[in-house]
Amino acid sequence: MLHRFPATTDTFIKREIRSLQKAGTNVQVISVWKPGRHETTPQILLDWANDTHFALPQSPFYVVRIFIAAILRSPKRFVSAARLALRTSRPGIRGLGYQLFYFIEAVLVAEIVRRNAINHVHNHIGDQSGTVTMLAASLAGIGYSITFHGWPVFFDAKYSRIKEKVLGARFTRSISYFCRSQLMMFSECSDPGPFKIVHCGLNINKYAYRPPRKQVERLFCAARLSPEKGLPFLLEALRILRDKGHHLELRLAGDGPSKGSLTALAQELGIGEHVHFLGYLTEEQVIGELQAADLFVLPSFVEGIPVSAMEAMAVGVPVIATNIAGTSELIEDGKTGILVRPSDAQILGEAIIKIIQDHSLRLSVAELGRQKVVTDFDVDREAAKLNHYFMQSC
Repeated sequence: MLHRFPATTDTFIKREIRSLQKAGTNVQVISVWKPGRHETTPQILLDWANDTHFALPQSPFYVVRIFIAAILRSPKRFVSAARLALRTSRPGIRGLGYQLFYFIEAVLVAEIVRRNAINHVHNHIGDQSGTVTMLAASLAGIGYSITFHGWPVFFDAKYSRIKEKVLGARFTRSISYFCRSQLMMFSECSDPGPFKIVHCGLNINKYAYRPPRKQVERLFCAARLSPEKGLPFLLEALRILRDKGHHLELRLAGDGPSKGSLTALAQELGIGEHVHFLGYLTEEQVIGELQAADLFVLPSFVEGIPVSAMEAMAVGVPVIATNIAGTSELIEDGKTGILVRPSDAQILGEAIIKIIQDHSLRLSVAELGRQKVVTDFDVDREAAKLNHYFMQSC
């Protein structure tokens, strides 16, 4: 159960669902809203047409009819779910208004669950779509679980109702130990048992390994162009490096609200012609960029475990990333990559120079990085763990 699916950026979720289906699990996707044209492509929608149900948009008459049917079918469940919605609402009139809308969404989702004889609903992210999942499961009288990725819900843990979502779930899935620690803290639960750690993963065979080249010319980063990714510090580091005589270019895959300011900053720093904004790329296009890249640099302020860095490591592109949250569970400093402190362009530039000047280090980091991804981040292996928890919960 997701808020908007299938979007262009849902690559890791799509991989996981397809892996579960390949293993024989009957997985249906419920998307509260159908993604807009700018969020997906006709081909992606076609690929997922047989697997995905959209709760909205619907006519007002349909919504009223389903609402009345839900009340008549099980008044007790309806009242119980309505009380849960009120209890977990944000404070104030505005919060109540949002919660009313989430409750309406939950009624529509519960109808899809009923019609398709679904016996367990799983949510990705845990934000407002997690609220809808919790309410829909209550309305449908089935269990639910949630995958938590990290920072968006943790920044607003109280009013994201993490505690209520966690305590009501059959289990929660954390993508990292760091994520689990935050869930345990916010839910005030000292038992790690209900918090299952299942990594995001890759289809390893799609990522052909090649050793790093001797010459470093191209930096690559795949990230949403937004403040939490720390990209101004990467641009500043590139300026420092070019001022020192390193003839490097940077290619940025992704889009977002910071694109305009980043483009302006690159021009202001005098490196505009050396920074290429590529927009959203498909998984295949990202792999193509990685095959041509010499270093992958991710200067984020917050992350779960960065899948983009995982992809680079699978190809054999040495990774430099910031030492935050769960990143160190993927990148071991000096072994499977390089970790630096966040928000420090000078330190980031020094790390890039260090790895540029040491080809043997790049070779070692690339080999160990690939091994790390193969061992701990294979999507089929991780999806099998998740499937096991589903079977225990149904």
